[in-house]
Amino acid sequence: MYEVTMILNGIWFQFLQIAPYWACGLIAGSLVSVYLSEKITEKMTGIASGKFLLLSLCIASLLGIISPLCMYGTVPIIAALGKKGSIAAPQYLLASFMVSSILLNPNIMLLTFALGAYIALARIALSLFGGVLAGVLVYLFFRNKQLFSFERFGEQQEKKKKSFFADLFKAFRITAPYLLFGITLSALFDRYIPPDWISAMFGARRGLGVLFATTLSIPLYVCGGGTIPLINAWMHAGMGPGDAMAFMLAGPAVKINNLSAVKMIFGIRNFLVYIAYCLVFAVLSGLIINAIL
Repeated sequence: MYEVTMILNGIWFQFLQIAPYWACGLIAGSLVSVYLSEKITEKMTGIASGKFLLLSLCIASLLGIISPLCMYGTVPIIAALGKKGSIAAPQYLLASFMVSSILLNPNIMLLTFALGAYIALARIALSLFGGVLAGVLVYLFFRNKQLFSFERFGEQQEKKKKSFFADLFKAFRITAPYLLFGITLSALFDRYIPPDWISAMFGARRGLGVLFATTLSIPLYVCGGGTIPLINAWMHAGMGPGDAMAFMLAGPAVKINNLSAVKMIFGIRNFLVYIAYCLVFAVLSGLIINAIL
C-alpha cells in the first residue's frame, strides 16, 4: 500500500507540473485550428509565387509549426496545395510546411516549456530550421524531379465549420490518455530506476547518448505530450539537453502513425530519403545542442 501511495503521489506531482502547459497548449491549438486553419492554407497558396526563396521557405515552415493538424490532417492539405493547377505550391514549399508541421505544433510547443525555456526555444528554432533546410534540399535536388505523389487523393470535400469547444474537447480526449501514460511512466521511473543508470547511458558519453536517444525515440515516442514528463524525469537524472532534443526531433518524424501518413504521398525511394533526412537532422541537432549547452 505504501508503494502505491508513493507512486500516486508522484503521478499527482508530475501532473501539477505539466498541467498548466498542457492546458495552454490545448487552448492555443484549438484557437488556431478553428479560427486560423483556412488562413494558413490561403497563405501557403499566396507564397507559391514568391520570388525570395529563403523568405518563402521560412514562411512555409512557420505556417507548418503553427498548424495544429496531425499528419492525417496535414497530408490532405499538402495534396490540395500541390494540385491547384497553375498556382500549385512548389514542392520545396510543401516540403518545408510538412516537415515543420510534423516536428512541432502549438500544443507541443507550449508543453515543451515544462522542460525549461531554453529547451523549448531551441526546439522551436530547430523545427523551423528543419523545415527550411528540407525545402532548400528539395529545391536543389528535386527541382526537376517528382517528390510527392497525389494520385490517391481525389477532390477535397467541403469541410464543416468547426466549433472551438468541440475541437478543444477532441484535443483533450486524444491527448489526455497519452499524457497520463507518460506521467505514470515518469513516476514509476522516479521510484524504481536509479539515476545512475541514466547518467551512465547519457551523461558520460554525449555522442553515443544522442544516437541512443534517437534510436530510443522510434519505439517510445507515441504522443508528444506523453513524452514530455518522461523526458523531464530523464533530464533530471542526467540526460543531456542534446539527447533530449534528438529524442524530440526524431520521435514525431518516425513514429508509426506519421510514417503511415507520409507514405501516402511518397514513393518508397523518397519515403526512405525522408526517414534518413529526419534521423540525420535529429542526431546532428542533438550533437550541436550538447556542444553549446
